[in-house]
Amino acid sequence: MSKKVIFILTVLFIVTGLILSGCTKTVSAQNDGAVSEQSSNIKTIKSGVLTVGSDCTWPPMEFIEGDKIVGFDVDLTQAIADKLGLELDYQNAAWDGLFPAVATHKYDMVISSITITDERKKEMDFSDPYYKTDQAVTVNKDSGIDSIDKFEGKIAAVQIGTTGELVAKDIKDVTVKTYDDILLAFEDLKAGRVDGVVCDSYVGYAYAVKNDDLTVGFDISTDEQLGIGFAKDTPELVEAVNQVLKEIMEDGTYDEIYTKWFGEK
Repeated sequence: MSKKVIFILTVLFIVTGLILSGCTKTVSAQNDGAVSEQSSNIKTIKSGVLTVGSDCTWPPMEFIEGDKIVGFDVDLTQAIADKLGLELDYQNAAWDGLFPAVATHKYDMVISSITITDERKKEMDFSDPYYKTDQAVTVNKDSGIDSIDKFEGKIAAVQIGTTGELVAKDIKDVTVKTYDDILLAFEDLKAGRVDGVVCDSYVGYAYAVKNDDLTVGFDISTDEQLGIGFAKDTPELVEAVNQVLKEIMEDGTYDEIYTKWFGEK
């Protein structure tokens, strides 16, 4: 099956699957003696389980493929759970409910391409940064939009509550149209109802690669850092995750995951 066909099927599944917003990924940890001892000292919602919330509409970071949740963040979280000696319960949820849910301990942590900001730090604690990104403006190939000047006065589609929304609002005379998930924004772009989608650069490029009629018109440098979110009263868990994140980046695991989803650095 071609990559294009797989992507189309993925999109169709997201449209129907997100209505239920109940998809989960549960995988047993690959324990060894060292991490087993470490996991016994980590307090989680369910003993021996790392419960994670994520808005799985953001390829290639987290999205639904067939009946599975896949992506860079998913593989990174699995590696974290393995090193902590915990089983992973990765749950699909709506973006606008993630932060309140982790604050009230519905999840042990949330990972969903979340940009670390001072405002969000008031709501939750963050891990050390694990990825850097900018914003991209994806447009139809025949639009002629290849600079921020040519985007002025146009209609921008964004996912509500994201950095893309904030960036779009700073562009001169741009009308910002918000969506609950980024898939609907791209559908309106393809239908000609908006002029461009503003979102994290890797997402914009992923959609452009898999849709012949789309291209990234231009990038907007924001130098954002992505982090994992935690409730403010779980410092021990934050410390443990930071420790294994450091190990993953040093032992080659991070590079393997990165290459799988983005190619060589």
